[in-house]
Amino acid sequence: MIFTSYIVLALGWGILSAQIVMFLKKLKMEISFLPQARYRSKPIQQSVGKSIGDMLALPAAVKDKISVLLVSSPTCPPCHEALSEFLRENERWQLPFACITEADEAEYFQKFYDDYNRFVDIIPFYRKNLKRLGITKFPTFLVINQEGVVLREFLLVPYLMKYLAQTIGKTGAGNEK
Repeated sequence: MIFTSYIVLALGWGILSAQIVMFLKKLKMEISFLPQARYRSKPIQQSVGKSIGDMLALPAAVKDKISVLLVSSPTCPPCHEALSEFLRENERWQLPFACITEADEAEYFQKFYDDYNRFVDIIPFYRKNLKRLGITKFPTFLVINQEGVVLREFLLVPYLMKYLAQTIGKTGAGNEK
């Protein structure tokens, strides 16, 4: 009796699995008939191509070099985590790096500055300039070229590091240990 119930259960799972596979194949075929998206309402990376050097004085550590900038807010816990994660990941590459931090609230900015200034150059930045640059989310990592023009924008450290490994790793521009 118990043995037959296991057989029925196994057959049920087998039939269900076969139906799922058939459904996914049909869905994949239907998706292939959908038209390609041609228009976007607004660009995903609004800061790409803009010169950040025109909006603020870059510190010597990132001036005239391919560099990484973190745009953050002192009241944003994910910004603190992303900064710590990037600092750990950057130990291998030793890429020039600075942190642009929202400074509209002086008390929070000062605490952030005191906590992280010994690890990274911190540049105060104000909301009006963030809007001009097209930054709407925190944390945002910007890869800039030697002229201070934004090449790429990233929200997550793993994607940033993958990009850096593929581009800077190939050119030898990084200072690998």
